[in-house]
Amino acid sequence: MTQVMASDDPWRDIAAPEVSQINARRVTQATPWDLYWAVDAERNVLLILQHRGTIKRSRRLPRLRGLRVEAQPADGGSDERIVIRLTDPEQRDIFLRFCRDIVDATVLAQTEEQAVERFLARTWRWHRLLQGGRDKRLGDDEQRGLIGELVVLESHLLPVLGPLDAVRCWTGPLEAPHDFEISRIHVEAKARGSAVPRVTISSEHQLELGNADRLFLHVTEVTTAADGGPDALTVTDIATRIRVVLARRDMAAVEIFEERLAAVGFDWTQDYSDKSWVVGQGVLYEVRGRFPRITPAMVPRGVGNVRYMIFLPDCEGFLVVPASLPITTSGASDDC
Repeated sequence: MTQVMASDDPWRDIAAPEVSQINARRVTQATPWDLYWAVDAERNVLLILQHRGTIKRSRRLPRLRGLRVEAQPADGGSDERIVIRLTDPEQRDIFLRFCRDIVDATVLAQTEEQAVERFLARTWRWHRLLQGGRDKRLGDDEQRGLIGELVVLESHLLPVLGPLDAVRCWTGPLEAPHDFEISRIHVEAKARGSAVPRVTISSEHQLELGNADRLFLHVTEVTTAADGGPDALTVTDIATRIRVVLARRDMAAVEIFEERLAAVGFDWTQDYSDKSWVVGQGVLYEVRGRFPRITPAMVPRGVGNVRYMIFLPDCEGFLVVPASLPITTSGASDDC
């Protein structure tokens, strides 16, 4: 990338290249992370984070109207770029605010890996904001689903993994294929009421093994609490409980945890005191062999976004007893 002189406006003095290249200048010298303002040959303005290609990141990238988010190899060497490109010039003012927010979060990172995480987490947060996901509180089903994921994080990952590894493995908020990816062991988390022993699967990809060696389905019973019940908890209570544990051990983990919560639409300023829940025991199934499910290979061409229900009594043969995930303290740090 060609370096050009800085100016008060991020892109004003960056000339468009004559060929399909990128002209760029570093955002700031005050951080070791390779953040750049850039302009392409079509005069689109860009924000770029360049990093070592060996760093693990979420495979899926956000899709935003008027923007293009892509990963591409850097010029020479083994580095990779994450590029956010504005394709709708009328949105330039919003794009600048969007980029400055991402930069502000990224420069606070302590490691290059954390810089990549922060860059992507803020991008996903804006994805949800621009989609309208932060305009209202989480609904009852969304609260129940979030609780189901927090139970896995609190009960299965935090006791075994370090706090930073545990929250990094919570990939569902980043729209990864599964809610948790602990190295090559993946977990899909579900919550259900007490009336009917069933869970809803939201796509044909959700119980597909994908690139995992083993896939587990964790189901937690989450029911509406009676007023003033001794076991009643709000979704904020559960999130707070986890945050307190993380804060005692690693503030970097707290930052990632809060970014994940924001990505699913949870806002600490929202009042959830009018809806309390009782969280029951979780059960664990291994998704293998003839486990009842629909996968992409079973769906006819031209059909997609399949939504279906699984009746848990028909999954008894796949129960994992005791309900413990086969993860160890050394099994996640390099791959989450």
